Amino acid sequence: MPDGVGTQGRVPVRVSAVLEAVLTLVAVLTLVLLSSAGAPALAEPSPIPGTGSPGSTPAPESRPPTSEIPDIDTSRSNRSGDRSGGPAKSDGATVFARVDIGSITPTLVTTAGPATVSVSGVVRNTGDRPLRTVAVRLERGDRVTDAAGLRTAPAADVLPVSVAGPFRQVATALQPGGQTGFSLTLPLSRGGLEIAAAGVYPITVNVNATPDYGAAARVADSTTLLPVLSLPPDEARAEQYVYPDAGDTDEDTDGGDAEGPTPRFDGSIPADRSNPSRMTMLWPLAAPPQLAPGTLGGRTEPVRLISDDLAASLAPGGRLYRSLDALHSLVPVRTPSVVNTPTPTGPTTGAPGPDAAGPGTSGSRTPGQPPSATPSPPGSTESTGPESTAATQQNTPDHKASRAALRKSVCLAVDPDLLVTVRVMSTGYVISRDPSSPTSETTPGEGTAVAAQWLATLKQLAGELCVVALPFASADLGSLARVDNAGLTAAALTSPADIVDSILGVKSVRGIAIPAIGAIDDAGAGVLKSATVTKAVSSAATLTPDRDPDPSGRYQVGDIRVQTTDAPVTAALGAMGTAPTTPVLTPSSQLVDLDRESAVSRRQSATAALAFAALTLPHSGAATTDQQVTDPQVTQLPVSGRSQFIVPPIYWSPTEADADALLTTATALLDAGAATPEGLHAVVTELDTARRIGRLHAPQGKPSPSRGWWVVSHAQAAAISAHTDLSLQLQASLVRSADVEATPERYLAPLREDLLRSLRSPDHDTASERTALGAHRDRWVSAVNSTLTRMRGSVTMLDPGGRYTLASERSPILLVVRNDLALPIRVLLKIDAPAELNIGDVGAMEIPARGTRQIQLPANADSSEATSVSIGLTTATGLALGQPITISVHSNAYGKPLFYTTIVAAVLLVALVARRLWHRFRGQPDPADADRPEADDHDRELAASTYEFRRESSEHTGGPDQYRQDDTPGRAGPEPPGDRPPEDETPEDQTPEDQTSEDRGDDA
Repeated sequence: MPDGVGTQGRVPVRVSAVLEAVLTLVAVLTLVLLSSAGAPALAEPSPIPGTGSPGSTPAPESRPPTSEIPDIDTSRSNRSGDRSGGPAKSDGATVFARVDIGSITPTLVTTAGPATVSVSGVVRNTGDRPLRTVAVRLERGDRVTDAAGLRTAPAADVLPVSVAGPFRQVATALQPGGQTGFSLTLPLSRGGLEIAAAGVYPITVNVNATPDYGAAARVADSTTLLPVLSLPPDEARAEQYVYPDAGDTDEDTDGGDAEGPTPRFDGSIPADRSNPSRMTMLWPLAAPPQLAPGTLGGRTEPVRLISDDLAASLAPGGRLYRSLDALHSLVPVRTPSVVNTPTPTGPTTGAPGPDAAGPGTSGSRTPGQPPSATPSPPGSTESTGPESTAATQQNTPDHKASRAALRKSVCLAVDPDLLVTVRVMSTGYVISRDPSSPTSETTPGEGTAVAAQWLATLKQLAGELCVVALPFASADLGSLARVDNAGLTAAALTSPADIVDSILGVKSVRGIAIPAIGAIDDAGAGVLKSATVTKAVSSAATLTPDRDPDPSGRYQVGDIRVQTTDAPVTAALGAMGTAPTTPVLTPSSQLVDLDRESAVSRRQSATAALAFAALTLPHSGAATTDQQVTDPQVTQLPVSGRSQFIVPPIYWSPTEADADALLTTATALLDAGAATPEGLHAVVTELDTARRIGRLHAPQGKPSPSRGWWVVSHAQAAAISAHTDLSLQLQASLVRSADVEATPERYLAPLREDLLRSLRSPDHDTASERTALGAHRDRWVSAVNSTLTRMRGSVTMLDPGGRYTLASERSPILLVVRNDLALPIRVLLKIDAPAELNIGDVGAMEIPARGTRQIQLPANADSSEATSVSIGLTTATGLALGQPITISVHSNAYGKPLFYTTIVAAVLLVALVARRLWHRFRGQPDPADADRPEADDHDRELAASTYEFRRESSEHTGGPDQYRQDDTPGRAGPEPPGDRPPEDETPEDQTPEDQTSEDRGDDA
């Protein structure tokens, strides 16, 4: 029972002023003694021997006591001291040292954690001159009241100091390149950081020293954030405790009032559960495009990648492996994990407190081993407890409930481009030596096994968690608006959900767009509307409500309903990991020099940003009971309301410790009741009810998302749109074949995907990123153009060459068409011929894949003159293919004069035949035969004789008469002499010519 409380325990009695003064004096003396003794609450880090040289630190005995360091504040003096030497900063100042925070305990302040804050790390001399009297101290700034403060505080050159501890000397001299360790410990409340309410507080490690040839100055600092969920017991607050009256039934209410929850009897302050935030956390899985551009799909060509970087990312220890491996703690436990989760007791019942759990620093684990389901609580070390205890704790109802709540809040945000790439990698791939050429030489890839394993793990987790598809290849909405192609827009925003579902075998959340750039504007909203997507996520910095902010953070902007998110939280999460980045739309006031901050400092800021919305309630801060003053800072309801919609950058790179810290912090917030889980399904459903009107605008100090430097140029936009249309026209002309596995859509879809990859959003804004993005865009568009040109030239007509002669005026023209594509294609002939040559239309023809077909063109020539005919090929949709050929056609036809002559001759022939038949039928001699003599008996006899007789008679000089007596029956002897004239006499009426003619007739 505290001193000063009545024996009945019912009438509240305050401690007398004298006793309070005595206790205050004792506390101050105790603090001074603790500081003089070297902060026994946290052991000093082991000194690094060899002071004055790189990697050295002075021995502990050489450090003078804290009281010998002048307690002066050099924060507002020249931080760099003498600017005559040392490395220069970007602003022209000189940096003499660097401080790296190595550990912070606790990472999240809770009632179950320690009552002190301990920070340790290393100070390095990065200048060119020795530093004398190196001293450090811990400082605290004002509580962060808006999301922007999560980045402006670490970005500030000099953070305004609200509370500061004493300086502590860590080295008498630090040579250039040398380093020394430090450890600072301060109480959380009175006599230390003076924290009396939940929230997020910036804390700074300030390093003072005296450079050679200079005066004492602030030579280095490092600022991070400390989230405070609840406060541990405190004697000073316990002395102020007022026992409730007898009529009060609950002396330990956690609901709080307008100023936050009231302290408990032991001086602890529970978490405020009066207005919990609604937590939804996306877990991005994406990677920059890796498939080489210009490669056709459907397994018709080898899978080509531009490098093997993705295989390294999927392998144990890689970025994507770590991101996926961290989520094993959310699925049902299959193997025991080593954890250390002590069970805290509440102040009255001994039961576990609702806010006992907190984030800790996870230890290392073997790659491939799932992280512990419950990371270490705040204030604990990295040591782990017995395996049997861990297995028992994982099977407790409280642990299962915590895991289920967090599983409900987390949703996998998957880039379909990554899934497509990993799936084809799992079947074998090659690395292109020249990514800009689709036909360059290749080398075998080595990541087939790790790709298959990673994809199998993702399928397992996707079956347990929510899944949503990101825009394909993180395509930028502003660039899509400029391209203005319906087919490409549908491929970027509508098709991704189908791709994710087909590969992972799940039913993903649909109907909401998550832009990679982090915000939308009016142009982006128009693109979403054209793709029938009516819901989107956008930064609260780009939206202004027409009235008061909506508590749900959801607004109606035209036909689009928007879920707001805090961009500074996204920036803090992106600063974690092995490749920290800053989002493109981050204002200059929030740009943190990530190179100056250690991995632990960046992780601590990220976990504080994650907890910010849950710890910063929209009411005035709680009064400090020991000073009886009220915090003048008042937190207004932000644009995002109480909706804690967390969207990390899509290319973030959290380490195992980073991921464990985030998940443990989220678990602590949910277990304490400061936040409630809200699945993405619920968010999408409730967006339909959003009625608060909002207006979109550009973020402060940044261009509108559709006017940024990353938006595709007008010339490239026109080329991308034309290439998309060409691919669709080719696809419509291709025919599916039973001999080929690929379909026309799968065959040409990779080209449209390459065009989307050229429109990807940047992940940071630097000169190198601008150059790399421009080169990436040119390479991808050029490769797609090269492939489309090659495809159009793969369907050609073989030129017969020379002169083509038709056998007749109606002879067909024979041609051969060749198709080198992997699928059959339907083509049309485009013929340009003169009027004298009429060539018939054969319609659409199907040319077999990688084969030829002979075509007969019906032709009708009206002239025998040679004519020039041009014949080209087009697809069934009218797209020109190959090169047209020109042939010279010659026909045997003579034209119309010959036709008319033939008709006249036929008429005359018919008339003459009819005339002769007319006279014959009438028995009249034909007048045409009037000049012919009548045939005598000899002629008639000769005409009736056989061929042998006529031939034999012609061989004898005597003629046929000498044989006539022998051959003619009834003739006994020669003819009487008187019957014929003498041989030497010639009839007077017969001339020699007539005789010769007669002899010829006999011979004939």
